[in-house]
Amino acid sequence: MIVSQVRIPAYWVRHLSLWTGATLFSILLNIALFGLMPNLITGIPEKSDNTGHAQMINIVRVKRPDTPPRKKKPEKPIERTIPEKVMKRKTPLRQKQVLHMKQLPFEINPKLPVVAGTTPSPPMENIALQGPVLKGTYGIGEIDWPLTPLAQAPPVYPLRAKQMGIQGWVKVKFIVNEEGSVESIEILDAKPGKIFERSVIRCVSAWRFAPGTVEGVPVRTQVMTTIRFELE
Repeated sequence: MIVSQVRIPAYWVRHLSLWTGATLFSILLNIALFGLMPNLITGIPEKSDNTGHAQMINIVRVKRPDTPPRKKKPEKPIERTIPEKVMKRKTPLRQKQVLHMKQLPFEINPKLPVVAGTTPSPPMENIALQGPVLKGTYGIGEIDWPLTPLAQAPPVYPLRAKQMGIQGWVKVKFIVNEEGSVESIEILDAKPGKIFERSVIRCVSAWRFAPGTVEGVPVRTQVMTTIRFELE
């Protein structure tokens, strides 16, 4: 009888030994855990039935009273004493001397003889230092500067003349008084007549000017102008 020997490779032997060891270790670990489980369950502490009564505590905050602000004591004014030397210096050292000159009458005697080498003095004349002599009314060329209009609205075109297509002009004369108002309005000429005169008088009477002046004094100023009525 012939018996043949089968050789197993070395790496298979190694794998079998590892699997065998792992299986035995897992079996032992499970047995140990199952043995310890009852002891772990019985070791849980039981709940105590003695429950104490909880007491409620109320916390109340008391606000501190506000302390009034401290009043500052009024500071005493510092009295400064001026030494006598300084007081003496304030007195004037020198008093101003005022000379009162008496006005003496002075007249030239006309009977004095004329000395050679001297020129005869002209007769003395009295000049009155007064303001300008103003007359009643001044013209535009006599005042300090031309009149400045403050309110000068144009006249209203008469409706009848506008509808009929009538154009014309009015020559008017008036006086600007010392307050700048217009007075003494006079129609000098108009073409065509009796159409535009009433509108011109109403318009000019509402005009206002800065009054004319002569050497800075407000005066009455006479003005002449021509107002034209033309359709656009």
